[in-house]
Amino acid sequence: MHTRNVNVKTAAPESSRKMGEKPVTGLTYEQAADLFSWVVNAAKGELQPAIFNVPAESVELSFMYDDAPDYFSVWFIKGYPVAAGVPSEHYFRVITSFITLFSGVN
Repeated sequence: MHTRNVNVKTAAPESSRKMGEKPVTGLTYEQAADLFSWVVNAAKGELQPAIFNVPAESVELSFMYDDAPDYFSVWFIKGYPVAAGVPSEHYFRVITSFITLFSGVN
């Protein structure tokens, strides 16, 4: 068996999280569910796209449901929530005015 040199600077560090342990998100499940509900309510007056496309430059946070093997997501641009959805149900709500405002699209 031959050993190979590994570039320590480019190798990915090992995770200190144990398998099966919940990842740290900074939000509790209740906070994430509340945020999801807020986006859905804020999007009520907005024209919704026929086909959902992930907003450019957005960051997605996904959360597993407590009682089902499914998840919901909230998308952010510059820290502001702009969309929410349940991908497996093809349910999405978008705050189009926020996307326009925070992404610099005219």
